[in-house]
Amino acid sequence: MKITNLTTYLTKEGNSPAVFVKIETDEGITGYGESTIHFFPQAAYGLLQDLKPYLIGEDPERIEYLWQMCFRRLFIRGGAVTGAAVSGIDMALWDIKGKALGVPVYQLLGGLAREKVRLYGHVTGDTAEDIAAQAKLRAERGLTAIRFRGLHGYDRQDLHDHQMAVDQQVEFTAAIREAVGDKVDILIECHGRYDPEWVVQLAERVKPYKPFFIEDPIRHENPQVMAEVREKVDLPLAAGERYHSKWEFRELVENRYVNYIRPDICHCGGITEMRKIAANAETHYVNVVPHNNAGPLGSAASVHASLALANVVLMEAPFANRDATHSNICGPFPVVKDGYALPLEGPGLGIEFDEEAAAKTAFEPRKQPNLKALDGSVQDW
Repeated sequence: MKITNLTTYLTKEGNSPAVFVKIETDEGITGYGESTIHFFPQAAYGLLQDLKPYLIGEDPERIEYLWQMCFRRLFIRGGAVTGAAVSGIDMALWDIKGKALGVPVYQLLGGLAREKVRLYGHVTGDTAEDIAAQAKLRAERGLTAIRFRGLHGYDRQDLHDHQMAVDQQVEFTAAIREAVGDKVDILIECHGRYDPEWVVQLAERVKPYKPFFIEDPIRHENPQVMAEVREKVDLPLAAGERYHSKWEFRELVENRYVNYIRPDICHCGGITEMRKIAANAETHYVNVVPHNNAGPLGSAASVHASLALANVVLMEAPFANRDATHSNICGPFPVVKDGYALPLEGPGLGIEFDEEAAAKTAFEPRKQPNLKALDGSVQDW
């Protein structure tokens, strides 16, 4: 079997920009992958065009070889754009191999390490009352873990103030805990907004509400600073959605700066690289909570990996909030029952892809909030 073509779609799925990869073979088997980076998808789209010539004529079942080919043929490499482009290609190759053998991808990864994957959903809102009501609804629908960030009103003002943000996250944590009781885990998302001393204050104030973890409490560029946070914060920490390879995760894992790492299968190098990231984490007793804000295709790949990797304990699943079974381009979303994703049926990733819809849906860029402090200085979103 040989690769005959690679097609890339720069499109819109739901309300978000999306980048998809289609790889065709001379045996009529086609695989699909996702390379979405929400705020600069054109960069991943362009890199995929540059990688295409290296793939034509190659055997798609040589997945590790082609991963190395795509990564190491980039003299200037690394980071989100490289990670996203390689991820989409890698997913499509696993999809092809599963279809060629007539088995789901998780079977190729060693089979089911677990029978189902525990999920957490999202809640949003501008007030404590709004976010608590959403959390209660999610819990009533079976979710046992809920993530929130809040701060959306400040986002619309392009404003970040550390004290105002801490105060709101404490208020919202208390409201969610009161709404859902003690049987539902709360995950506090910080998006890397805080300086270390503010994380310490946040952790001290939310500790009575027993959050499952505090996610991305500080910026990601210097993981050694997480050691300071780790020393002063007596709550579980998570990070990693903006790390894009086993090398970037290494320091975080080997020093146990966090309790949970958060690789995103659409950014970190795909299924192949996520396995290696998780394996290194397992040797240091660090568990994996995959980051995921993708539609059905990226979510399916994340579920396949989460079913097969020994140290996955939870997976992000915005789709757990939805009633729709398909997006405007592909589907189905993984089936959710009692707060868990069930194994996907069908060979490969088990996803149907509407190429006509992907080609016809107009791409619209997504604008990232341009946050500033009260004094006008630039802040992280």
